[in-house]
Amino acid sequence: MMPTKSDHGMRDGWRVGWILPRLMLAVMVMDVALHFVPLEKFAFRPNEALQRLHGMPEGPFEPNREYHNARSYGDLAALGNLPQRRLYRRVDFHTDAFGFHNPEATAGLVPAGILLGDSFAIGAEAPEEKTLSAQLTEVFSGPIYNVGGYLPFDLGRIRKLAGRLQMRRGLLIYEFLEVHAQEVPPTTVPERLSWRRRLGLRWLGPKGWYLVTGFISSLDHSRLRLLAEKFERAIQNDVVLPNGFAKNVSQERLRNGDWMLFLSSLIEPVSSWNANAARWVDYFSWVSREVSRGGLELVVLLVPNKSTVYGPLLDSARVHTEREDVLGELERRLRQRDIWVVNVSPSFRAAAIEMAEHHQYIYWQDDIHWNECGVSYAVAELRAQIGLRLPPGLVSEADHPAAGAEWRVALAPDCQSQQKYAETSWSSR
Repeated sequence: MMPTKSDHGMRDGWRVGWILPRLMLAVMVMDVALHFVPLEKFAFRPNEALQRLHGMPEGPFEPNREYHNARSYGDLAALGNLPQRRLYRRVDFHTDAFGFHNPEATAGLVPAGILLGDSFAIGAEAPEEKTLSAQLTEVFSGPIYNVGGYLPFDLGRIRKLAGRLQMRRGLLIYEFLEVHAQEVPPTTVPERLSWRRRLGLRWLGPKGWYLVTGFISSLDHSRLRLLAEKFERAIQNDVVLPNGFAKNVSQERLRNGDWMLFLSSLIEPVSSWNANAARWVDYFSWVSREVSRGGLELVVLLVPNKSTVYGPLLDSARVHTEREDVLGELERRLRQRDIWVVNVSPSFRAAAIEMAEHHQYIYWQDDIHWNECGVSYAVAELRAQIGLRLPPGLVSEADHPAAGAEWRVALAPDCQSQQKYAETSWSSR
């Protein structure tokens, strides 16, 4: 039989040249439609759900927003695609009018200090009343304003923010995580605008420029891509397909039998960090000089990596611990420059040994970050080491430490309820 015209139409209709353009159009329409769905519907942590994608460059998050999740879990369990290692906990997260993580109760109050730092300062992994800024507020005569995520350090923006907060004096507490010691410090020279940015600011104005660039950057946050990633993780479960994400984290076992996750990139030996040590000391010296002109006193809070604290407590020696001298050396050099510095590494290692006997921890087992217990130890160290050196009007009279007093942190009996999760044995993998 000779092929009919309808037979030719059926074959032509199913050719790649016919299907592919229509499939691409359908995907584009779906992706655009999903942009109207709030980002928090696709996120399991507030850092991703409320991140600022457009608007004027104030804080790192969308202003006057809130996020609630009764089943949030650690970033390491997510990076390694290890649902069996998730420790579910409730997260409540509020942002203020500037886009920073601060409780509404502190609005309108003149702060006693500003907290600057990375995700440890942001505090999404601890209850809002137990974050670093919240616990420091109990020590000082006024709230500690949390600008966590406001990095790299920009002197002009800090001065502008202090003016808006009506701060005449106080502290600038710089939370510095150990891993950053191997990075190059931010430049102290003001950023030079590119010709494209200068032209855009001239034509569109500051607000228009940031709206346009924010919209362009938001295109990277494709909801369809996020759905595809969820599907990919779902099938890479070592049943349908091998779990290719597992290499991102290192699953280890403590000597007490409990499991602990580490970021794979942070368990290797330290490579010549001293090349950057002098640069960081010079950088903090510059920051200290500059902010003191505006009435602020710099305090550098040195926070160790999780592997530095728990590496010595592991069954195996796969997690290297040479990093433990990094912050000690940086502390020594900063003290030589007369910069206020608090290194919490010694107290963290001592607390980790004692608490592990009771299956309690100062870092989340499934997360790179500290929990409220770790924050409590850091606050106690800062209060004990610099409390006596602060002016009487800055530190709270009720919490002013007596000379020679040894501070002991009062922790909750179950330390954020991790003990019940620790019962998940190593053999359950």
